[in-house]
Amino acid sequence: MSLIFYLILSISLLASQLILLLALAWRKQRLSAKEEAITQQYEALIDVFSSYMLDPSDDRFIQEIRSNPHKIVVLERLLNGYVSVTKGGVASPLVKGLSEEFLSAHYAKQLSRKNWALRMNTLYYIEDFRMESLKPVLKEKLDKSTQLDLETQQLIRTLASLDETATIPALARYPDAPVRLYTDVFKRLDESTRLKELDAALRNEKTNSALKHAAISYIGLAGLTSFLPYLENELRVQEGEMRIQSLKAILNMQYLSDPGLLLPFLESSSWPERMYASRIAGRLQLSRFKETLSTLLGDPVWWVRYSAAEALVQFSDGDILLSHLSANHPDRFARDMASQWKASLLGSET
Repeated sequence: MSLIFYLILSISLLASQLILLLALAWRKQRLSAKEEAITQQYEALIDVFSSYMLDPSDDRFIQEIRSNPHKIVVLERLLNGYVSVTKGGVASPLVKGLSEEFLSAHYAKQLSRKNWALRMNTLYYIEDFRMESLKPVLKEKLDKSTQLDLETQQLIRTLASLDETATIPALARYPDAPVRLYTDVFKRLDESTRLKELDAALRNEKTNSALKHAAISYIGLAGLTSFLPYLENELRVQEGEMRIQSLKAILNMQYLSDPGLLLPFLESSSWPERMYASRIAGRLQLSRFKETLSTLLGDPVWWVRYSAAEALVQFSDGDILLSHLSANHPDRFARDMASQWKASLLGSET
């Protein structure tokens, strides 16, 4: 009896596994057939889509996409390819118009789905296609968020791409919000809005150091010389971190209205300040600081010695200076650093 029971059980398990295998194979076949159909429809519409993007009066694409059984996926791929390879594609009113007409209702539903990857991809598409109509849905979603996870971070980026300034106060709710995320917001805002928010961050922000840090960093990277007076004013503040960030921004901007502002930092007790001041002196070729840089070649901190040597190299007579210092500097470490840079210069000439 027990043998028959085990035999029936084994057959049942084998049959169930076989049925499961057949079901998986059938599902895979269906998905493969669907993907093949989507690919064929995508390829068939590329030419009329391109014609429409060049000449919107050619409405063949609109007629065909409306009747397409896979219009959501096909249009997504067409628009995504267009904004990826076309300069100014993200700002195209045609991209915005097509996505608003055919994708907005679908995306609004996708944002409430339980599938995390699906929601994330939807946020990326909304950002790429600049879908203004979904801004209220995104703002409501942001208001309900309680943690700064990856989805909330992308939600903030997407809203910023739609020129929504509420993203900055929303970020301020999270004390651990990274500087990088504030910088991402500044990058995505429209120019006029961005300038206003940068100005507000520099003028009024006293409690949110990450926001101010991000504003200073972005100004330097973007080379916004109109903010130089603010940066130079930050060089006088008590907070050392803000002084360092301002020095980094000035280094990236490659401009300083009064080179004399640099001297206290070349003589600072803070080695990062000495390092960045040395780099600025070299980048701007401030010859008045050659002697100070020669002294810093013997600094106790390797990074400062390296930056001082790098700065001296950038002067027209840098090779002569390094040759002299490699033989005559009173500090052994300074002579070593000068010798290394001298050798690298000779190597680059051969």
